Amino acid sequence: MTEKTMGIPNFHDGFFDGFRITADKAVHLFLRTSDQAAYTLVLTGVRAMRISGVMAGNIILDIVVRGAEQMSAADMGEIYGLPSDASQALASLASAREKHLQLLELNPSYGADGLILFEKLEIAPGKVP
Repeated sequence: MTEKTMGIPNFHDGFFDGFRITADKAVHLFLRTSDQAAYTLVLTGVRAMRISGVMAGNIILDIVVRGAEQMSAADMGEIYGLPSDASQALASLASAREKHLQLLELNPSYGADGLILFEKLEIAPGKVP
């Protein structure tokens, strides 16, 4: 059994199996723990997303969820492809804080990494269609 932090299973040395974007601005992340337990993280109210480096056998270092106050202009610059000191990055940060958005950070040991700016996170065991 994996240890849970803030309701999120421990995905260290687990696997990122892919994602799906739905028509209603939700993103489903398909993940497995190191002991092969499958989970779907359902993020709703997605405002922006950047996932890169997807490879066969994506291994997760960790998954971090940060609240609005822990976000930075550098995060906004990265997710929107802007310099972190750009006025657009600063305005995006102010907007994210005003709307109390959250940021999910997918950090790899190998393969996919990414950031997702969203409103709400739900965790479901197994693969949610």
